[in-house]
Amino acid sequence: MIFKKVKPLAVAALASATLFSCASSDNMNDTTAMDDEVSMSETQTMAGNTTEDADAVVVATEISAPIATIPVATLSLENPVEIDEMFDDIGETEQYDLMALAETSPNLSTFVKLMEVSGLKGDFMKDGSYTIFAPTNEAFAKLSQQDLEMLLLPENKSKLIEVLKVHVLPSEVASMQLNTTQRIKLSEEKYIPIDTQLNGSKMVIGGAAILVPDVEASNGMLHVVDNVILPSKYAREDGIR
Repeated sequence: MIFKKVKPLAVAALASATLFSCASSDNMNDTTAMDDEVSMSETQTMAGNTTEDADAVVVATEISAPIATIPVATLSLENPVEIDEMFDDIGETEQYDLMALAETSPNLSTFVKLMEVSGLKGDFMKDGSYTIFAPTNEAFAKLSQQDLEMLLLPENKSKLIEVLKVHVLPSEVASMQLNTTQRIKLSEEKYIPIDTQLNGSKMVIGGAAILVPDVEASNGMLHVVDNVILPSKYAREDGIR
């Protein structure tokens, strides 16, 4: 069996996930997350400066603050608002940064809460442009009670961060710029696939379909998704599509 060599596109998710492509993307805008020139080193912070090393596409995170135990009962696991009505009450979404925009929607309250307690909320918002794949409350409800409780334990903070960081890219990426030739790299051996379905009208990132695409914020793009992207569930080995 012959595997096609993939080409990194120098896009990273928080801490270690990297979006890269299996083929060239000449139609991408040079200022987007698909820019081959954009990269970040392992020693830099989440909002660190870019370098010219396209193979060191990692954004480091060092968050030492403790996380308190969060009872599952305190989280909202329902969507109070119809999906197609999300953000309808906001005239200009660009007036908000990404996390402030997420906070305006009651459907994203659990995602916002977990970003807060994990310590990621403020750190990745310091500088630059980002993309968030924000799971709805009902997306978290699809997790088993055991898995959700496990993620909320103080001793499993690193696991919570690992799950949340896959939902964030440190460059702005519109839904039309995603395709099946790309993937979110977790390590040298594993990645999260990106798939198109229904003749390209449906975009799925590691089992999470985009429900509300391309909600613009002052510092990037928010896509609402219907599932939590679990690395342990959706990761594939490199070289196998």
